[in-house]
Amino acid sequence: MKQKPQNIIRLIELLADGEFHSGAAIGQLLGVSRTAVSHYVTEVQKLGLDVFRVSGRGYRLAESIQLLDEGIIANYLASGEVSHLQLQRVVGSTNDTIRSLADADLVPGFTVLAEAQTAGRGRRGKQWQSPFGCNLYLSMYWPLNHGMAAAMGLSLAIGTAVAEALQAAGVIGVQLKWPNDVLVNGRKIAGILVELEGQATGDANAIIGVGLNLAMPVWLSNEIDQPWTDLRNVLATNFDRNWWAAELIQRCRAALCEFEQFGLTVFMPRWLQFDCLALQPVNILMGSEVVSGIAEGIDAQGGLLVRRDGILETFNAGEVSLRHAKKIID
Repeated sequence: MKQKPQNIIRLIELLADGEFHSGAAIGQLLGVSRTAVSHYVTEVQKLGLDVFRVSGRGYRLAESIQLLDEGIIANYLASGEVSHLQLQRVVGSTNDTIRSLADADLVPGFTVLAEAQTAGRGRRGKQWQSPFGCNLYLSMYWPLNHGMAAAMGLSLAIGTAVAEALQAAGVIGVQLKWPNDVLVNGRKIAGILVELEGQATGDANAIIGVGLNLAMPVWLSNEIDQPWTDLRNVLATNFDRNWWAAELIQRCRAALCEFEQFGLTVFMPRWLQFDCLALQPVNILMGSEVVSGIAEGIDAQGGLLVRRDGILETFNAGEVSLRHAKKIID
């Protein structure tokens, strides 16, 4: 049984070129029967890849995919080092993978990248669609020397770093939606999930998960409960998945160093440049209660500032859900 996951990955690597490969040739390569090959193809499809079968020609992907490569990513990184990076083809979730390695004396900025997640999740436990070889899924370890309280606003700092990366690459209409969404013209392109472990004021660490849509299969649209987009749709040029992996790693590590030294304050004016809710009507969902007001940015702890009945109030990300209200008519 242990051979099965390995064979599925080997099959994906073979099909990545987008060319036809006969069942007989695949079976010979994997050392299995053609019936087993058919079963493996079904498992590949469960990972979000569209596989065609044509009688007499064999199997091929609907389109070729560029696989992530540790060595190429390391060459793009400023340090040129790969020792603080681990690439896995398929994981449950990259955040959970980091958590399982937490006793291994991880260095700050240690990163896990995956080609697919079978149990990817977003904020408040929502499923994060994570098809194989289409997007970027990474998680980064960061110690919190002053306890979990020092992480207030961390997701906003990372969101700013991702937004700035997209803007620098030529993406027009980049926006941030409090507390952890990156949008392009109102459609979600990336999300951040920060999970904390440890003591409020003692030893603690953060696991920062980032998902960036690069080339989401259109057929997955029905599985996503909000407007979305990807890099393929918003960039006029081709892109390199390995370059983008390195770019996210470098920008997130730099943002974490900056956040550790200065806190959220240094990010606030940068975050506000992308704020899609600035001076917009919003609904705050607190359990069964809904309160309405006008969003007026964030405070130094990462809370959302909302003016209600002339009074400026603060709402924290762990306590509420946020919705963009219908436009107010004067």
